[in-house]
Amino acid sequence: MRWLAVRSFFRSALVVGLLFAAIGGGAYYWYQHILQAPGPHDEDSFLIVEAGNGHAVLRAKLSSTQVIHQSYHYDAVRLIAGASFTPKAGEYLLPARASLAQIMQIINTGISYSRRLTVVEGMRSADVVKQLNKMHNLTGKIEGIPDEGSLMPETYFYTYGTSRAAVIRRMQQTQQMALAEAWISRDKSLPYKTPRDALIMASIIEKEAASGEERRLVAAVLVNRLKKSMRLQSDPTVVYKNEKTPDKARPITKQDLKTKTPWNTYVIKGLPLTPICNPGMDAILAALKPAKSDYLYFVSDGYGGLRFAKKLAAHNRNVRSYRKGEAALRRAESK
Repeated sequence: MRWLAVRSFFRSALVVGLLFAAIGGGAYYWYQHILQAPGPHDEDSFLIVEAGNGHAVLRAKLSSTQVIHQSYHYDAVRLIAGASFTPKAGEYLLPARASLAQIMQIINTGISYSRRLTVVEGMRSADVVKQLNKMHNLTGKIEGIPDEGSLMPETYFYTYGTSRAAVIRRMQQTQQMALAEAWISRDKSLPYKTPRDALIMASIIEKEAASGEERRLVAAVLVNRLKKSMRLQSDPTVVYKNEKTPDKARPITKQDLKTKTPWNTYVIKGLPLTPICNPGMDAILAALKPAKSDYLYFVSDGYGGLRFAKKLAAHNRNVRSYRKGEAALRRAESK
């Protein structure tokens, strides 16, 4: 009888063991299925996790973003994952059809999606501030307009929640380092006393020329004029005013040419008081390593390029040719 009882006990234990194994196997299969199954979203989605968001908030965000099949899947997987899953604040790109396992791994790493912004060469500092203020992924306010010329035009990468002030500091630090490095290898015969002089010259070059070779020729003209104590007579300096809101582009009038400002190089001698824009690296290098040339004049050729001259008579012919072309273009547009 005792032997039969022992046998019955082991048989029952085996049945219970098999039952638990079946339940455990089924649970594991279910867990792996919801963990690895492709998500329901057919397009890339963004998820923003704010500092302090708890699991309930995160579950709700995942559901509203429609990147998980059922909201309780998140809780089930989170409970099994335990302390190994700790969501980090940030903005995350969730690829189309990403599984719950992939989504949780992305959130757990804390590596936020990297966005980018581009500051175009020749922009005014006030315009850069306007651009940053329109970017809703940045935070905070910019106190005052940065000094003209202090921001390096370039493409910058940032993550969600970066402060606008921090982006401005990066632009200024990039410009300072670039200018300092370029200054070391400058042509020592240039009539600049400080790196700031070169920066001011670069800002004029940036506004006057588009191509690399023409920038170096424009730099040569302006440097030659400085050495001869001639006024620079650069059109972009005429309408520049050190205001918070830059003037809209407009034709230069005869009165503009006569109006004395600290920037109007038709009236003042030497360099303007400050840069007139934020020049790019090419313009800075052109200012510090101009072409070897005797040119003293240049004017637009009407087709996006420039015509250079050594003598005033040749320059005047170029000006007449430019004006003739402009007049012909206006007549064609009026027909």
